[in-house]
Amino acid sequence: MKKLLLLFIITVFASSCKYETKKEENYKVNEKSELKIAKIKEENFDLRNDSILFSGGTIENFNKDGNSIDVYWIGEKKDTILRFYRKYDESNKLIGAEYYEQGDTEPNRDTVYVNSDGLKVEASLNTENQISWKSTITTDTNGNPVLKTYQNGKGEYRGLDSLFFNNQNLVIKGFYENSKGKRYSIRTYEYIRFDEQGNWTERKMFKNDTLNQKQVRTITYHE
Repeated sequence: MKKLLLLFIITVFASSCKYETKKEENYKVNEKSELKIAKIKEENFDLRNDSILFSGGTIENFNKDGNSIDVYWIGEKKDTILRFYRKYDESNKLIGAEYYEQGDTEPNRDTVYVNSDGLKVEASLNTENQISWKSTITTDTNGNPVLKTYQNGKGEYRGLDSLFFNNQNLVIKGFYENSKGKRYSIRTYEYIRFDEQGNWTERKMFKNDTLNQKQVRTITYHE
């Protein structure tokens, strides 16, 4: 469970960096929109036979500069199971985050930096301020995160996420591959609805060409 949460946190943290260019896999923002997003509520529904089951979601808030300031991860029982707060420096650059899992009284911490190869790295820190897990992100010419490679605190390779984007910078395909090269189910996405600002509000997710999940977003904007 802890490893799954770390993977989720790294993914969320990556999305916060993507908001610096207003493009990201799960929370895609249309650059043509003149309105600034205030909140995105995303709900995920598993599709099993004839049933539609709520499986979780997120609520993300933004300031008027367009920066994501916090994210709340909602479990299948609709309780808050993780709270995530982002931190920026005086120049409005993302420098880290703090997050709380259920039952935590002290925050866990993340940091972000650029490595010697010029690639952005997001990392979770332990209580000794040492890296316990990190993700190194490779982007395409549009700033989309096409490859995320994972390492543990010892620097050992722990797998990768590969993402494919269309010419509208919307993710259309992705897969996870573990450290032994085993590739897990291939996810593909079909976009169904967009709002008046051009941001997607509903999409379907397929696993190995089988419809698996529906994702719905409610987006509100700053006035």
